[in-house]
Amino acid sequence: MDDTALLRQTIRRCTAVLVATLATVGVSLQSPSEASFLLILATASVVYLAVGFIKVKPPAENPDSSASTEDER
Repeated sequence: MDDTALLRQTIRRCTAVLVATLATVGVSLQSPSEASFLLILATASVVYLAVGFIKVKPPAENPDSSASTEDER
């Protein structure tokens, strides 16, 4: 990943943490019947964070093998 992609990923994660925190505070301050949207928002942001940390990255391609296939052509 280049620096720009890492910065974007960090900004998305920080935003998800802020949204989860604000939504959780909002849920605790409202009555249960009025806090349904905030509860969904908090749950979605926590799931987004969990998926971001659990997501398996595909293995990097071996540059030697791709160069050898180009030479064979």
